[in-house]
Amino acid sequence: MANMTKPLILCVDDDRGILSISERVLTQAGYEVITADNGTSALQILQHHKPDLILLDVMMPDIDGYEVCSRLQGNKELAYLPVIFVSALSEEENKARALALGAVDYLVKPVSSATLLHKVAAQVKTRQRWEELRRRPSVRDAGGIPSDFARFKSFLLQRFPIPPDKHALVSALTPTELYAVASELGMSESQMAQAVAEFLRLPYRPSLTLAEVALGVLPTPFCRANLVVAVHGTGGKREFVLSNPFNWELVDLLRKNSGQTPALIVTEPQNLVRLFQHEAPPPQKPAPVAPSAPQTSLAGIEEQLRERYQVDEKKTLAAEGPTVEAEPLVLLVHQLIENAYLMGASDIHIEPWEEEVVVRYRIDGELRIVNRLRPRALIRPIVSRIKVMSDLDIAERRLPQDGRLIFKNFSSKGLDFDLRVSIAPMHLGEKVVMRVLDKQKSVLPLSALGFSTRHLEVYRSKITSPHGMILHTGPTGSGKSMTLYAALNELRRPEINIQTIEDPIEYTLAGINQLQVHPEIGLTFQAALRSYLRQDPDVILVGEIRDRETADIAVKAALTGHLLLSTLHTNDAPSTIIRLIEMGIEPFLVSSSIVLLCAQRLLRRLCPHCKEPYRPTPEQRQFVGLPLGDPTVVLYRPKGCEACNGIGYKGRIGIHEILVPDDEMRHAVNTKGVTAEGLKRLAVERCGMTTLYWDAMEKVAAGICSLEEVLLKVSKDEFDSRPAWVRDREAGQEPVCAHGGSEFATDKLVLSPEPAEQAIVVG
Repeated sequence: MANMTKPLILCVDDDRGILSISERVLTQAGYEVITADNGTSALQILQHHKPDLILLDVMMPDIDGYEVCSRLQGNKELAYLPVIFVSALSEEENKARALALGAVDYLVKPVSSATLLHKVAAQVKTRQRWEELRRRPSVRDAGGIPSDFARFKSFLLQRFPIPPDKHALVSALTPTELYAVASELGMSESQMAQAVAEFLRLPYRPSLTLAEVALGVLPTPFCRANLVVAVHGTGGKREFVLSNPFNWELVDLLRKNSGQTPALIVTEPQNLVRLFQHEAPPPQKPAPVAPSAPQTSLAGIEEQLRERYQVDEKKTLAAEGPTVEAEPLVLLVHQLIENAYLMGASDIHIEPWEEEVVVRYRIDGELRIVNRLRPRALIRPIVSRIKVMSDLDIAERRLPQDGRLIFKNFSSKGLDFDLRVSIAPMHLGEKVVMRVLDKQKSVLPLSALGFSTRHLEVYRSKITSPHGMILHTGPTGSGKSMTLYAALNELRRPEINIQTIEDPIEYTLAGINQLQVHPEIGLTFQAALRSYLRQDPDVILVGEIRDRETADIAVKAALTGHLLLSTLHTNDAPSTIIRLIEMGIEPFLVSSSIVLLCAQRLLRRLCPHCKEPYRPTPEQRQFVGLPLGDPTVVLYRPKGCEACNGIGYKGRIGIHEILVPDDEMRHAVNTKGVTAEGLKRLAVERCGMTTLYWDAMEKVAAGICSLEEVLLKVSKDEFDSRPAWVRDREAGQEPVCAHGGSEFATDKLVLSPEPAEQAIVVG
């Protein structure tokens, strides 16, 4: 139990340094403090202690803060505990989700000691006052607002054309049924709310946003149950928006809470319900906080499953295995997927190793081990569960399988995203790789993908060409698909027929005709492309050119009045030309059809919160193409903080190499014995192409990427490929690009204005 003289604060954060600081600051201010470094420990503490306030981190390794808060709301004894989220996540969606789950406030790290103490003191005082109010008997106050509900019913009959056969329904109407019978009376909820406001002479508000809500004035469970919220009034006055001012017990509590006659505003119930259903509504059947409650933590689930599968691993693997609907197993798989999404992972790898099942997330392009599950026998039921969710054949374990998982159908938190599932048989069992397809990030604008000013200008001018071929090249996961989707999004308009051939369809775009290939029934890229030429297309997107036949049809389509966009796997832009020739396409057809070639990669962004400046050495200056004698030049390197989980990087950004062939380049393509190296030299010297290396170094000089990241991910050109603007900069002159203006200056980089998470590109 909490100390009678000192308020008890529970601090929950997986960063022990932050816990130590918070404990010291709060203890010095006269509070009693309990700490927990994960969600599971916090739930266990709450079985024995009832704190006056909980300070809760969001991103934690086992159970995240949202899940902890959701569990509290499902327990009658703990639902009214005030929770303040303290997180590095600053987006409005996170704050809205916190309110929906019952939080009284949301602080963004770093938080000063003064701010923390002010918020804690205010919420502790509010809680103490609210506990006193709950213990007092409610007394109906006859004064103030008109309270004659019978007169309101007469007002309804006079004010609205209610059919005579419904008059008896109005006569029997009670305050609690106010909106339930509105539709039977031929009224909408909005009309009923306006009628109540007019009769009681109160203001009416047709809509309500999170920004207007005053967090922490009333407990969120109370607000949700009574459909009322406090809002910021004019002149600092407190106002309350509610749906039913005829609820006199509610109005009486509001009067006691504010110490004066409350200023009320009427709105329809749906406007208030939306506030508590933003992004992640609470589970329909929340689990109570009891000794078994932490079962949704990975540690707890793993322990249960270990006991179940520990018997004889070889026998377990040879058998059909237990039912995939076993509750702990279902929770385990769902939690692994939810954690990956909340951590911003692009891929989930579930792999059988010799003694264990290893789960890895690809975050910002780097794979990280996040879980090790024992025994290895768990791999079979885990894979079976994923197959069931993806509508795959659970009996087939010898052949690879591909599918799609719509996670919205399984998420208790309302998370809406899909996963592209690939299952392949390995030596020790089947391996699962799931690509996260976030619908919220399905199409970013071209300006958010990292194009420099000159590249963006050139790219936008070429995608409006009436015919020809635009090819994107790069390895898997380099952002090719995302860039093509962004291009289609800019081209999309009613007068243009855009048709795509994809395998698989990753994102659905409105107003665009998309086709999924099915080779097993003969619907291949070649067959679909032949059919499309009879569908009167203006723009065709082919997911990938994989063979000569597809390449041949694509080139012919580009030469016969269609704009064709596709992808190819080569190292750089000039190599794409050689690859097409090696496929068997005649050089003169290649040179005539290509409008633009774009090679691309993804590099990790430096975390904007903690990146560290330093003076580069002469060798580093030479790598980046910086003046050797300028002592004011600085570069940036990763450091690590709470916002980036100590990595030093957050989000990714594209680097590009764009080649637009001119007549001299087309002539070189038709020359016998031409090589990729020769074409690259010509592209740099005659076409003004900026190579991947120098486009990356531009972002290093601008403080967006680190030099170490570029040297690790991008090969240095074998010849002097410095663009003219780099030579100008090295000479101490203002760098000028081919189209005029500073190509290098930071404000000329076309970067996403959104947080770094929005720049995570999948393709």
